[in-house]
Amino acid sequence: MIQRRTFLELIGYAAATGACSVGAVPPADVGDVSVGNASALAMDSLAAVPGEPVCIGRDASGIYAMTLICPHQGCDIGQRGSVSKSGLYCACHGSSFDANGNVTGGPSPGPLAHYAVSEDAAGALTVHTGTEVGPTTRI
Repeated sequence: MIQRRTFLELIGYAAATGACSVGAVPPADVGDVSVGNASALAMDSLAAVPGEPVCIGRDASGIYAMTLICPHQGCDIGQRGSVSKSGLYCACHGSSFDANGNVTGGPSPGPLAHYAVSEDAAGALTVHTGTEVGPTTRI
C-alpha cells in the first residue's frame, strides 16, 4: 500500500510534468473570412481581422494570414493581446511571436498556424481557416 505522502508527491509530479507536456491548442476553424481588398493592405503590415481570431499581413514576399489563437492555452490574441507589424503578444500568459508567428518568448509550445489566402479578380481577399499552409506561403 502506498503512503499518503508518496501518493501526494506522485500526483504533484504528474501534474507538473503533465502541464509541461500538454500539446498545442489547435487554431480556430471559423470557415472562410473576408478580409478586404489586397490594394488596402499596406506593405510590412500585420493586423487583426475585427471579430475573427485571424490576422492578415503583407511583407516583401506577399500576403499571408495566421490564427490569433495562442497555442499555449487557446487565448485569442486579438481579444487579449496585441498584433502589430513588429509581432504579436498574448496577454493571457506572456507568449510572444514575431510577425511570421514564430515563438520569441513565453510558454507557447509552438508557432502560430498559417492559413491559405485567396484573391479574386477584383482583389478581394479571403482567408480559408480550414486550410493550414506552411509559414512561408504567400500570395
